Amino acid sequence: MLASIKQKLADRGIVRDEDGSIIVFVMVVFSAMFLVGGTAVDLARHENLRSSLQYNLDRAVLAAASLKQTQSPDVIVQDYMAKITTIEEFTLDVDFAVAVNAREVSASATANLDTWFLSMAGIDVMPITVKSSSEEKIPNLEIALVLDVSGSMGSNSKLLNLKVAAKEFVTTMLANVEPDSVAISIVPFNHNVAPSTDMYDAMNVAEKHDYSTCLDFTDASFSQTALDPAVSQTQAIYTSLYGGWQDLSSSSITCYSDDFFEILPYSDHETTLHNKIDGLSADGWTAGHLGIKWGAAILDPAFQPVTDYLITEELVDGGFAGLPVAYNDVNTKKVIIMMGDGANTYEFRMGDSFNDGASNLYAVNYTEETFDYAYHKNKVWKTSMWEGKCGKKKWICVYTSENFTDYYLKNPNTNQFLDIEDDDWISSSVFNNFPSNLDGWTSTDQKTWGEAWGQMASEWCDDEVGQNSFSDLVYNYGRTSAEADTAMASACTSAATSGIIVYTIGFETSNSTSDKLRDCASSYSHYYNASGTQITTVFSAIATSIQKLKLTQ
Repeated sequence: MLASIKQKLADRGIVRDEDGSIIVFVMVVFSAMFLVGGTAVDLARHENLRSSLQYNLDRAVLAAASLKQTQSPDVIVQDYMAKITTIEEFTLDVDFAVAVNAREVSASATANLDTWFLSMAGIDVMPITVKSSSEEKIPNLEIALVLDVSGSMGSNSKLLNLKVAAKEFVTTMLANVEPDSVAISIVPFNHNVAPSTDMYDAMNVAEKHDYSTCLDFTDASFSQTALDPAVSQTQAIYTSLYGGWQDLSSSSITCYSDDFFEILPYSDHETTLHNKIDGLSADGWTAGHLGIKWGAAILDPAFQPVTDYLITEELVDGGFAGLPVAYNDVNTKKVIIMMGDGANTYEFRMGDSFNDGASNLYAVNYTEETFDYAYHKNKVWKTSMWEGKCGKKKWICVYTSENFTDYYLKNPNTNQFLDIEDDDWISSSVFNNFPSNLDGWTSTDQKTWGEAWGQMASEWCDDEVGQNSFSDLVYNYGRTSAEADTAMASACTSAATSGIIVYTIGFETSNSTSDKLRDCASSYSHYYNASGTQITTVFSAIATSIQKLKLTQ
């Protein structure tokens, strides 16, 4: 049937001419393939040019944002981008803000790529837009320099090298910054840390004596950075391991209260900070856990009332009001730089038996009258030979009363009392009868342990009356090296968790000590080894790290 229809159409001249039909099909397919391949080429050219623009714009804004630059950021960006050879025409838009301690630069570059193949599809140009932002900014900084001043720092010129490095660090951090944007505190530590007397006055301390300002922290307190001045703090005992009566050995004293061992809080005065560093002295054992504890405490917002008090007393610049700021303050970095030169050794502490309450030391107070002069017939007779005239007719004698105190130490095992001045033992009955038998007696005062230890060394007391305070001080309640290591690890973790950046430096340390300091740092890259004058380079590297340039987009 189909054959007959086809024949009829042919007879009438109605028939399709199929000559050349394959050529049209081939051309359509070729054009489609050409356009697809050409599109890939144009897209590759577009990406290549976009990458080139982005790379060069990133370099340009980084250079323009550097605080070392003295030219205007837009000039620097224009100069960098003028060196591009991959494209001749593009448009730049540069925004910037320049301050004493910050440079922020944002730029965008736009260009048009003439297409080779997409023009066949009506797309003559492909637009390119790249953006980049950069800033170098020295943020507001709260820095605690926690520096080891134990006795070993006095050897091998270590303390001298530290002073050079620390002063250079201070100078770097305070260069070209706005006032009150950098607050540096210096926390010296050996086997204790002594807050300044003014810091101490601003805190609520359950005082046991007036000899020193060191505090005694519980184990649990090392797991938190806050040291709330409104909460009652425990005052550390003040005595020495060795020495005698009113002769505390300076090399074994439990709290160094000299000015050069005290914390210097919140300063941006270069000379003041340099003088503090120059005045550092080396003595004592090592308690790094106390150093990091205090370093974190003065960066914690809970310490703000202390800052307020110091400002009121005109000891801290008023521009530092509100310090330490909250941890979530995006404009502030909190940094601890802890330098140690050896393993933790001891922190000396007393147990309750020799810490609180009444002690075995007694003060016996009495007065003595001495002849001053005699007065007779309007004439003054001053020599003591006239004292015999006293009481005779018309002789008037004048005496001067002077107060004296003798100290007695009770032996609880024998109930005898040591007359410390005469180095003689007396019975309890003689001692108890002083009110009636001692001429001029006025009072007998039993001293608290806090008051007593400031007068005598623990070993001397033990030798005299057979007690065990020395063992309490060193072994039973004093923190050993292992306990100090545990407390330090806890304090470091607490600081890092709170958002404090912790750098640590092992200054000519053993592998074991280096490991502990490395573990204390915020990361392994925040730990540095140093020896000799190399410590200056280390402090410089840390300063650069704190101020580092960063690309923001």
